[in-house]
Amino acid sequence: MGRISSFVTGAAIGVIAALLLAPQTGEQARALVAEKANAVTGEAKDFGAGFPAAAQDAIKSAQEKAASLTKGAAAPAAPAASAADDELREKIEAARKRIAAQVAANAEATKAAAEEVQEAVAE
Repeated sequence: MGRISSFVTGAAIGVIAALLLAPQTGEQARALVAEKANAVTGEAKDFGAGFPAAAQDAIKSAQEKAASLTKGAAAPAAPAASAADDELREKIEAARKRIAAQVAANAEATKAAAEEVQEAVAE
């Protein structure tokens, strides 16, 4: 069982035991449970009513901060990105040249091996 289901099961067992062993009458216990349930429901409604406004304020604040950060960061980043792009292009071109050289060497080796096989077959 997961932690949450274990907790809920334990809470349910505790509630049942408390109701069975309570010194109050059934009517008093039901009234107490109903009162607590209404209080929790009221608190949840109050929290739910205030949540959208608080969330909108937090989102607006985050958007403003993001806008201010991107305005300040966009200009200096362009030259650095250009230099990094040039360096990356150079590395890619060097890798292409190494690959082309390796392919040419492999082709020569394959051609030589094929000629040897043809000579061996001819004999």
